[in-house]
Amino acid sequence: MPTLLVRYGEIGLKSPSVRRRFEQQLVRDIRTRHAQANTPCIISQARGRLFVDSDDWRKSCEILSRTFGVVSFSPTTQAPSDLPSLTEAVLEFSRPVMFKNASFAVRPRRSGNHTYTSQDMAEKLGEALLQGFSHLNIRVALDDPDLEVSVEVRDAVAYMFTSILPGPGGMPLSTQGKVLSVVDSERGLASTWLMMKRGCSVLGMTHDPSLLQPLYAWYPNLNSISPEEDLFEAARKNECIGIALELSLVEIGRKGATKGDMPVFYPLVGMNEEEVKGLIARIRT
Repeated sequence: MPTLLVRYGEIGLKSPSVRRRFEQQLVRDIRTRHAQANTPCIISQARGRLFVDSDDWRKSCEILSRTFGVVSFSPTTQAPSDLPSLTEAVLEFSRPVMFKNASFAVRPRRSGNHTYTSQDMAEKLGEALLQGFSHLNIRVALDDPDLEVSVEVRDAVAYMFTSILPGPGGMPLSTQGKVLSVVDSERGLASTWLMMKRGCSVLGMTHDPSLLQPLYAWYPNLNSISPEEDLFEAARKNECIGIALELSLVEIGRKGATKGDMPVFYPLVGMNEEEVKGLIARIRT
């Protein structure tokens, strides 16, 4: 069963104490999402990486692709990190995916103390692949290869993979404040999703709760309330620290900005109509 190597981005830029808190929240989010899907998982941590093991790795991939804070992830096969064992393992790992006349590149990454450098690893593994698959007439191409064989070595374990799958990125949910997000149309899906991506826990305000349905795949605990005349009072009553609106720059120019005693966010203000439609399509996927 593949171990999923999980990468995160912005979290790593925070101070050590904030970074730890955000990492812990991301781990909680991943574990909770797996529990909600009846797919228990085991999560281990290394600097800049999480490793997820479960009985259903495809379900785990689906969960990670919709977990805020996850930049990307890869299904991996593990091997010992000593170079002779790793060379044998990479040859075996590459056998099902290598094909005739393929161009390939070895993408090495290393963390910890080893008797070889990342360059040594790239050269040794590349040479072994060329010799091992010489009958297929393969060749090295560092720029735009047909196949990338990635090897990430962490202390005594090497993780081999050929695919990098995208997550939504951003910050883990609930690492920022709670925001009241007004959803009057499909555009509200996009504005709400963008606030969630920034780490906000969101309370939806909508006249039609079915509009929020696509967001539950990203935020299963999403709650909503019916519209109220005073947005700011509704936000205060529900312990929100800000309000998110789905207005575009043109609409703000026409209607004027909403003003009150707490921040008002316009997540769609820098996006054109095609970009908004593309984001809505992604949310619904």
